[in-house]
Amino acid sequence: MTPDDIRRKIEELQTRHAAVTAKKNGLGGQLQAKKEELAALITEIRAAGYDPKKLVAEKDKAQQELETMIINFEKDLTEVERALSAYDKK
Repeated sequence: MTPDDIRRKIEELQTRHAAVTAKKNGLGGQLQAKKEELAALITEIRAAGYDPKKLVAEKDKAQQELETMIINFEKDLTEVERALSAYDKK
């Protein structure tokens, strides 16, 4: 390798190093932003009265309760409809 080849290689390596460093810093910034978003989300979940670690179980429980309420409402509505139908026939 000639001194010019060595100089060009060093310049190339410095350019590549600068690009990698810039990319790393950008990714570090993105990581920090995601960490802040996650912390805010956890705070919001806790403020709503839920445990972030049990969120799936709590969602399943709430869904089951809602489905039960829908079934009960439908039964009650059917009874009212029957009563009204019987009244109309009189």
